[in-house]
Amino acid sequence: MREFDHNGLLLAEYQAKLFEKSTELECSSAVFIRRFLHSELLRRLDTNQPSMVSLDIVEGMRSIINQFGNTDYGKEKYSANAMFWMGYIYRYIAYTRESSTAFVMDLFNYRQLNDVYYAFHTQDPEWCVRSLLELNKLSENIFDNNFRLKEIMKRKSAV
Repeated sequence: MREFDHNGLLLAEYQAKLFEKSTELECSSAVFIRRFLHSELLRRLDTNQPSMVSLDIVEGMRSIINQFGNTDYGKEKYSANAMFWMGYIYRYIAYTRESSTAFVMDLFNYRQLNDVYYAFHTQDPEWCVRSLLELNKLSENIFDNNFRLKEIMKRKSAV
């Protein structure tokens, strides 16, 4: 596990503000999140190096819109506050657990994060991670690539 340092804070705040800004788009929150998940911007963010990203919110939004186009598809928008928190917590987990954002989003679906927002958003991020793991009947080992590989090997040898 990596310490949440200044670089992690810069990236988490940037991603949080990006998610918050997405509520001004015409598309639904789900559409934005899917586009973000497949964006070139996310690939740069997943390097966990602030120098790889301009950290300009308008430029980040423009990057996603230029890559996928503008759309008004979808209706359901999450609150700007919930989106801010989701963006922050996704980057926090990806950064501290040294995992890809796609993996983290696969473990903790954006719908689930929106559902727990009111109960979790004022809590310490580590408390949130532990609680999300517990809610999903997972352990911290899920972030350990060697542990996951061993589990796969055990299942294959049992067959």
